[in-house]
Amino acid sequence: MSNYFLRFLIPILIIGGFFILSYEIERSDTFVLLSLYSGIFVLLWYWIRNYNTLGNILLLGILARLCFSFHLPELSQDFYRYLWDGHIQQLGINPYLNTPEKLIDIVIFPDVNLLFDKMGSLSAANYSNYPPASQLLFKLATLFYKDKLLTGVLFLRLVYFLGDLLLFFIGISLLKKLSFEPVNIAWYFLNPLVIIEGIGNLHGESLMFCFTLISFSFLIHKRNLLGGFFMGVAIAIKLLPLLFIPLFYKYLNWKRFIFFCLGIGLSSAFFWSPFWEGSVVSQYKSTINLWFTTFEFNGSIYNLVRAIGYEVKGYNIIRKLGQITPLIVSIIVVLFTFLRSNRNTESLFKSILFLLSIYFFIATTIHPWYIINLLFFGILSGYAFPLIWSLTVFWSYSAYGTFGFEENTSLQFFEYFLVYGILFWELVRGPLGEHFQKPNFFNT
Repeated sequence: MSNYFLRFLIPILIIGGFFILSYEIERSDTFVLLSLYSGIFVLLWYWIRNYNTLGNILLLGILARLCFSFHLPELSQDFYRYLWDGHIQQLGINPYLNTPEKLIDIVIFPDVNLLFDKMGSLSAANYSNYPPASQLLFKLATLFYKDKLLTGVLFLRLVYFLGDLLLFFIGISLLKKLSFEPVNIAWYFLNPLVIIEGIGNLHGESLMFCFTLISFSFLIHKRNLLGGFFMGVAIAIKLLPLLFIPLFYKYLNWKRFIFFCLGIGLSSAFFWSPFWEGSVVSQYKSTINLWFTTFEFNGSIYNLVRAIGYEVKGYNIIRKLGQITPLIVSIIVVLFTFLRSNRNTESLFKSILFLLSIYFFIATTIHPWYIINLLFFGILSGYAFPLIWSLTVFWSYSAYGTFGFEENTSLQFFEYFLVYGILFWELVRGPLGEHFQKPNFFNT
């Protein structure tokens, strides 16, 4: 088959796959869902290594995202909670102080019962965990929420779409600044995980990372206050960047680091002040603790420890383990802050990549969209295991089968076997990222 024919056939197949995933497939259709996703991933890998140009990457990425425009998310129910939080804010109610179960009988707004029923019992029983900038987006989305659920979804998709476009151009600039090939942006911008979980399922990781890259760009140009301000915006969308803030201490030196932290503080004060009342701090802390002591899904090292706990103790030790996990994470952050050099961008990005990776390796819960946080750091440090993880983590959707929720331990083992295998290979033999770009990868 001629290269000219493949150049056009493969993008058509990729777009067709995204279109089917956008509305035809439910998460209980395990075999079709995982086969289609994996097939798109393989086709993209071949296409990126053989036919990529920045123009082609941008066009294909835009078309793939547009496939999801007029369809409600099928793989995640989180967006129902987004719109619920937005509506109660319109009524002057603080989402950090009121659970949906508490409010369902006393609030009235469009589709109130639908949103409550569809968000799920777990979400309905707990306070909101979404940071304030995300809450602001949810509130804005409900301004456009008229008679159809889709109008609020379209607003969020537009914001995330614009964020992805901005990330594309900032990412290219940053790659050039750091002497990387700009076409490497394809491994992020065209990644099925980013497109499906970001634009498709409306998870905010890609928008958060857009502002993280803006922050990096300002810091590289020694604009420390602005760098801190935009890092604060990223934190106000998703809290994860809080983990690697200390790593900037050596990179910036203490004077620049102070201005960086001042920018983060000013940004955080701006976003948090509208919600700062009553017992917000204690309630939000309790909500975050649930991720360490109650929720569990698709863990790796945690699953091994849990199995040992069952053998030794005879019960699930998640609550006890969850009490010490924050301490373990804090120690790891301190070690990465003071024992790594972190004085240049290469060392800094590598430290952030491995710090976040260790955090996810020991976490009790790893939803697919979490791995979006690792992808660009993998690109900037040359490591390929985040890219492999962005393929295998999606297999965790096998837990949502026709007969109810049950994790597939065989697929879970294979998921982490590939991730840890590639990671150990790269630690011993060197990063594989640059070879992923070569057409003759298997001969490398």
